[in-house]
Amino acid sequence: MTDDPRSTRLARRYRRWLLAYPRGYRRERGPEILATLLDAAGPDRSRPPAREAALLLRHGLGRRIAETGRRAFVVAAVAAVLGGLSGIALGSWLAWRSVDPMAPDRTTAIGLARTVLPGPVAERVDYYGRHTFWNPYSDNSLHGGTGVRVGRASVSGTVPPDSGYEQLAAAVEARMRANGWHDVHTTIDRYGPDTSPSAQAEVTGERAGYFASVQVVPGDELNRPTLDAAVMWAEPPGHLRDTIAGGLAGALLGALLGLYTAKRMRRHGPGVRRAYSWLCVATLLMLGPACLGNIPTSTGSLLANTNRNGAGPSVYWGGFVIYGAEPLAILSLLPILAILAGCLWPRPAIARAATTA
Repeated sequence: MTDDPRSTRLARRYRRWLLAYPRGYRRERGPEILATLLDAAGPDRSRPPAREAALLLRHGLGRRIAETGRRAFVVAAVAAVLGGLSGIALGSWLAWRSVDPMAPDRTTAIGLARTVLPGPVAERVDYYGRHTFWNPYSDNSLHGGTGVRVGRASVSGTVPPDSGYEQLAAAVEARMRANGWHDVHTTIDRYGPDTSPSAQAEVTGERAGYFASVQVVPGDELNRPTLDAAVMWAEPPGHLRDTIAGGLAGALLGALLGLYTAKRMRRHGPGVRRAYSWLCVATLLMLGPACLGNIPTSTGSLLANTNRNGAGPSVYWGGFVIYGAEPLAILSLLPILAILAGCLWPRPAIARAATTA
């Protein structure tokens, strides 16, 4: 291939993909691989095809893993999982930091209830948790995230006489749309005549950072009909984006950290390598419970299964607030710092002499 600007750009782009290979391998085989790629390239090509780029990336990373060792691959895989779950929790927590920590006050709750309920509303407000997240140490946090709940204010409305629950739900939906609520949805559950209540309707919507859930329950022989509006903070707009970004960044950082530390520790003697293995186990035992607890919370949130007597905002970091898991997760920083200190510790003189011999 002639030495023209196009071939120069192509060679520069190939070199970028060759960075996936270890430095020693690039120094020894890099010029040969680059020459082969350039000779096989067509005269009009200015960038590597996607197939070649993927092969270079896969083979380069495979070479790095092979040189680092099988243990390094296992450490990197575990670190990627722990880092990803930790990143999910951190990204979600940072997104919710912009939300007022207290549930909507009495004046706000009554004012919003009047925009969704089609009749007179009560002046009494019942709170189920005053803080935005309440009951964080519930034992139920491992069962779908129900232990991490958004504090909500509940206001009761007046049920018009002789009105069906479906008709009343339609009136609530129309009122919400007329008063500027968006993403309005109605869900009707029919349980059958042998249950109490026999059915239930729920209307949800968002407006100005608030989330409203209106429950319509028909009456029966045992219970009178009810109409309640629960007002809480809505999910922050960037919550899902920040959560996904945190998970991806955490997984990537964990994998790179695992590969780096495992490779650096190979310079030391057997005693230091054994200490490194025990520090990895200690990190897993300390950080694992919080990360494992975050799996059902994240799954329940993504599936909108964070039931708070109705639909509500999603949360992803419940595993990190389970009593006992949170302090362990914080203490896991100690073995991680010890591992990093071991990586930066100079090699013993005997090891350096053996390398240069």
